[in-house]
Amino acid sequence: MRRPGLTLLESLLGMALSLLVMAAGFEFFGLAHKVFARVKAGEEAAHGALAAVDRMRIDLLHAGRGLVAEMELGLVAAVEADAATLRAVSLERALDLAAEARPGDTRVLLASAADIVPGREIVFSDGLGGEVRAVAAVETGAVVLREPLAGAYSPATAALSLLDRVAYFLDAPAAVLRRRANASPAQPLLEGVAAAAWSHDPVSRLVRLRLELTVEGAHPHEATVFLKNPSLAVAR
Repeated sequence: MRRPGLTLLESLLGMALSLLVMAAGFEFFGLAHKVFARVKAGEEAAHGALAAVDRMRIDLLHAGRGLVAEMELGLVAAVEADAATLRAVSLERALDLAAEARPGDTRVLLASAADIVPGREIVFSDGLGGEVRAVAAVETGAVVLREPLAGAYSPATAALSLLDRVAYFLDAPAAVLRRRANASPAQPLLEGVAAAAWSHDPVSRLVRLRLELTVEGAHPHEATVFLKNPSLAVAR
C-alpha cells in the first residue's frame, strides 16, 4: 500500500520553485533598495543645492550694502565675477580715526580696532577720492597697513569702512563649491558639484547662478539676483 506524501521528484520541483520565488524576491528587494537610495541621494543633493543657492543669493543681496559713496567714487565694486570666482563685498562696520593720517603712513590710529584681524581691508575716503588698504597687523587702538597711504585723512572729514568680502569658487578635483569670507580659509558649501557658473551684467545689475550636480538625474539649479545696492549708487 502506497503511503501519502511527495515523491523525490515532486520535492525537488517544489524546492526549485521555492528558490526561484526567493531569488526573484531578493532581486526585487535589491532593485527597490537601489531606486530608493538613488531617489534619496537626489533629494538630499537637491536640498543641499537649494541651500547653497540661497546662501549665495543672500550674499549677493547684501553686496554693496553701506558702500554707496565708495562705489560712486569707484573705490569698490559690489560684485566681481569671472570664470573661476564670484566675489561680493559689503560694509561690516564704519571705523573712526583717532588721529590724522598722513601720506606715507602705515600705522593708523583708530578709536577702536576691535574685531579687526590681519588680512582685512579698509576703505579710506575723504568724500572726493580714497583708497583701499589691507591690514598687515593689529595693535591696541591701531592697525598697521601692508602699503603706505597715498592721501591724507582727517578724523573730522574722513570715512573709514571695514569691508566684508565673500568669494565663491569651485574646487573641481574635490567637486566641492567653497565659500571664503575675508581672509579666513575657504569652507565647503556644497559637495557633489559637477559645474558652477555665474555671470554679472553691470548694466542690468543682474547676477545669474547655475549649479550642476554629480548625482545621476539631478536637475541644474539656477537663480537670478538683482543687485539692489549698486542700483542705489547709480540712482543717486
